[in-house]
Amino acid sequence: MQIADVYINIPVKSIASSFSYRIPAKLGRLGAGWRVLVPFGGRDIEGFVVKVCPVERYREMKDAYPVEKLKYIKAAVDEEPWFSPRMIEAAKWLADFYLCSVGEMMRLFMPGKSGLKIQLKYEAVPDMGDNMLLMVDVYRQVYEALLAAGSAKEKELGQQLEADDMPEAAAQLGKILEGLLKYKLVRRVYAASQRAKESYESYLAVGDGLTAEAIEQFDKRKKAQKRLLLWLADRQAAAGEPPDISIKELLSEGFSREVVKGVAESGFGAIRQRRVLRDSYRDFAAGGMVQELTADQQKAVSALGTQLKIREYRTFLLYGVTGSGKTQVYIEAARQARNMGRSVAVLVPEIALTGQVVQSFKGYFAGDIVVMHSRLSINERNDAIMRVRTGQAGIVIGARSALFTPLEDMGLIIMDEEQDNSYKQDESPRYHARVVAQKLAELYGAVLLLGSATPSLETYYHAVRGDYGLLYMPKRIGSRCLPKVVSADMRQELRMGRRSVISLPLQNLIADTLARHEQIILMLNRRGFATFVMCRSCGEPVKCPQCTMPLVYHRDGRLLCHHCDIQVPVPDVCPKCGSPYIKYFGSGTEKLEQELAELVPEARIIRMDRDTTAGKFAHTEILDKFRKREFDILLGTQMVAKGHDIPNVTAVGILSADSTLNMPDFRAAERVFMLITQTAGRAGRGEVPGRVVVQCYSPEHFAVRTGIDQDYEAFFREEMKLRKTLFNPPFSRLIKLVFQHENESEARRMATAMRDAFVQEFRGNPLQQAVGPAPAMMSWLRGVYRYALLLKTGDIESVLCFLRRQGAGQDMRVMVDIDPLATS
Repeated sequence: MQIADVYINIPVKSIASSFSYRIPAKLGRLGAGWRVLVPFGGRDIEGFVVKVCPVERYREMKDAYPVEKLKYIKAAVDEEPWFSPRMIEAAKWLADFYLCSVGEMMRLFMPGKSGLKIQLKYEAVPDMGDNMLLMVDVYRQVYEALLAAGSAKEKELGQQLEADDMPEAAAQLGKILEGLLKYKLVRRVYAASQRAKESYESYLAVGDGLTAEAIEQFDKRKKAQKRLLLWLADRQAAAGEPPDISIKELLSEGFSREVVKGVAESGFGAIRQRRVLRDSYRDFAAGGMVQELTADQQKAVSALGTQLKIREYRTFLLYGVTGSGKTQVYIEAARQARNMGRSVAVLVPEIALTGQVVQSFKGYFAGDIVVMHSRLSINERNDAIMRVRTGQAGIVIGARSALFTPLEDMGLIIMDEEQDNSYKQDESPRYHARVVAQKLAELYGAVLLLGSATPSLETYYHAVRGDYGLLYMPKRIGSRCLPKVVSADMRQELRMGRRSVISLPLQNLIADTLARHEQIILMLNRRGFATFVMCRSCGEPVKCPQCTMPLVYHRDGRLLCHHCDIQVPVPDVCPKCGSPYIKYFGSGTEKLEQELAELVPEARIIRMDRDTTAGKFAHTEILDKFRKREFDILLGTQMVAKGHDIPNVTAVGILSADSTLNMPDFRAAERVFMLITQTAGRAGRGEVPGRVVVQCYSPEHFAVRTGIDQDYEAFFREEMKLRKTLFNPPFSRLIKLVFQHENESEARRMATAMRDAFVQEFRGNPLQQAVGPAPAMMSWLRGVYRYALLLKTGDIESVLCFLRRQGAGQDMRVMVDIDPLATS
């Protein structure tokens, strides 16, 4: 007999260790990496096998549970292991680093984070007819209905009781089931089914008998069937072998199902079924192919090729200005990796960028690509994994979740726009895709290529120190010049009595661009119509009932919380003082759209923000329409700022460019600089030079000034002085702990106790600093008070060891965030 170590697929911090199960003889082939169905906590649930050992060795282990009391694994989910040894190793390392359970990290390597759908049903215990409870009519009715059904879900049972004209029993069903469970008249049973459903199609498999002689001798009265035989003969002649034609295609050619069936029954073929692997990006057109690389591109490709050949891990930073041709370097590096038989992962920060990258890669790799991101269905993602597993595709493109696709022999990982905040997951496990990519690249002996026009300061710091290889491309393709950028001081606009969202310089730029029949992109990084709604009597903004953050007003009459995603009606009077004097303040993309329509009514405007991109391909559809010049102005949030290459865009307007400068965040200046530089880079990528207007209130701030000058080096030098003085990254690593409790004083006490323990542990060490505790930015969330403690460290491993000893990783009241994006 063998014993398996199994991690349960439940995302709960307190269930951090593995559990031991006996492997039944019928499942003797199970080993590490298999997904299994196991009994746990009174129900059946999915688990992941990470180790198998003989029972004799298990008994020798310290604190081994008595073998006789171990439960058996019930079933295997798949017909082969789901997790490779490298995937398990990566999951264990990442779980240890991010202070979460191995099971929680292994979930990320699965589409939808679970391969099973567990259904709860109820089943009557037979031969219990003499129980006193069954003398009550409604209890007896439910019991007998379950006996007749065998087993049923609560909803199904309720519908059956209604149909049998037992409304009283149906109305009290939940209470009745609890009573029947208490007296052991009914038991819970759990049914597991695969969440992903395979798709099949029917096809006509043509046999060897399709010859000219056989067709000539075919019954002349069956004209439609003979016409199909002649059509099939032409296809066979073109292919050189008997074809397999889908029934769907035959129907589209005008042949009826009866005709196809008749041909099959006549002995010329057979109707069969085959699995179809869904691919929503199958019909995406391939982009144009580049004929010749620039000298800078060739130099970068050569360096990457050399590293790929030696099959050793190394990280490179591809630092190239906007429009310098970074995507082509990605393609050439991927081509070298594929020629070596190694697979490639290409990450983009936003789903909006996926379509453009897929089109660029399709010109070179055609059917070798799969796409993975959260907007695809579970079935589509599962089929993409099947294509990878069966060797039909070796390149995966997508958002950060694509990194967990089970690629074999990964040779190259590409992170486009590596500085983007979207690569950090804001829910547990709070991993950063860069850290995951580095670990996977290390395990596979792969190259990690980080690409950006505005690298994160941490990445650039490592590159100039020599920790990463630095590949620099300072010129745009075709020696095109960078756009001319000017600022519009909104303080001056106000002094001149202009209160519009759109400044006069930007109005002039819009008018001039439209007159030239060119296109313009406008970026305002706030969606909605008004930033907040406030009472003019007491000054109180209308806040989210769950997190107390101000709600954002949308033009369709909704008040939305952009943090909790909840919706509340717009109040007629102030919730605090009862005053009817409610006013809308600030501007979002919806209000900008309205003002533009009034300013340039002849312009065709399309908006791209979270409210207009709910569909699977909404981003791509909007960009395609804009690229085809069906619209003159594209406005939106920061999703319009990255990566888009549209030659006819000659102008860009950036509104409220410095709105985040006063946020309590040491990265505020970096974000402002990157936003200006990246958004400005969308202009002038064709033959016409670009022009950009940056609207701001602090044009003298160094982040704004260097952004307007598009001078990364100057910004880097200035910002690094501040970072070093304050011991902020890249000179330290950060760990944010958020302590949560229903009682505010208890939350504060927990945070203070951790701070005191940290100070005691690292007393006198200047490389270990604690800041706080203080109320978190969302100090109250869903009935819980929250206090934040920030740890700065020059030796992160020692701090992680300290936190493990403190039990921070398993404490449900403590949220641990390694390398947080926000510090409060």
